[in-house]
Amino acid sequence: MKVGDLDRELEAAQAAWLARSAPDARVRRIAWSGGSTQVLEQGAAAHRPVVLLHGGLGDAFQWAPLLGLLAPTRRVLAIDRPGHGLADPFEYRAGSDLLAHARTFLREALDALGLERADLVASSMGGRWALELALRDPERVGSLVLVGAPLGASRGVPFMLRAGSLPVLRRISRFLMRRPTPGGVRSFFKLLVAHPERLDPAFLDAAVASQRRNVGTWLGLLDLAVGPRGIEPHLLMGDRWRELRVPTTLVWGERDAFTPIEVGASIAAAHPALRLVRIPDAGHAPWLDDPRRVAEAIESATPAAR
Repeated sequence: MKVGDLDRELEAAQAAWLARSAPDARVRRIAWSGGSTQVLEQGAAAHRPVVLLHGGLGDAFQWAPLLGLLAPTRRVLAIDRPGHGLADPFEYRAGSDLLAHARTFLREALDALGLERADLVASSMGGRWALELALRDPERVGSLVLVGAPLGASRGVPFMLRAGSLPVLRRISRFLMRRPTPGGVRSFFKLLVAHPERLDPAFLDAAVASQRRNVGTWLGLLDLAVGPRGIEPHLLMGDRWRELRVPTTLVWGERDAFTPIEVGASIAAAHPALRLVRIPDAGHAPWLDDPRRVAEAIESATPAAR
């Protein structure tokens, strides 16, 4: 399938999912030095801006269940990271400095949105990106909400993701990734949610279309971030938690398959400036299991008043 056809397939699938889950969302594009990307926006411009940053192999549209819940008192902006969703394709080359890339993209995305400062709500790999901006440019981050275990909290990663870095399994795993199906995507989401059986068919169709369009970018990103032993050491937070000067809340599903909630509790206990919110019966993407409880945690961590 040609690139234009893949774009149209994903645009249609995303529109169908948004019509069901976030019908008032507005779609726009912004430019940065590496190309352009898509932003889903809901809420009044006068409200406090909250920027949602999805995880690795994810998309802005995955945040849709939260948009309507947050929009009455927040200006909510969900951004596609480079090479994800309907962002321009992006090649993650071997040896690239992933964290420097993250800072560049986030700085330029905030500039393009006209935001000197915003609250960041981020998941998984997006959480590590948001942490890097908060560590390097704390003046640009009003508060930080990490939804699901952020990449770098530990080396742990499910075997399904490590398989692509193992010589024997690399070819098989990549063959399967290039041929997504709704059933296969639902099976993969067993790593991300506690209740994959609840995922809407329209959501699965959009996820399939995104994987078909973006799988090349995803594989390059996995090569940079994940090795046979798990997350690459240079991405680990380690003692850097103590350097945070931004109010930070960990919103952790009690059934997170990437990093157990006990790790989050240990991080929060060691750093009193961090707060942990537990989401019962929820996985690594807890807003897909319990959007209302996650929205309440975000609202508590990001005061509506400017």
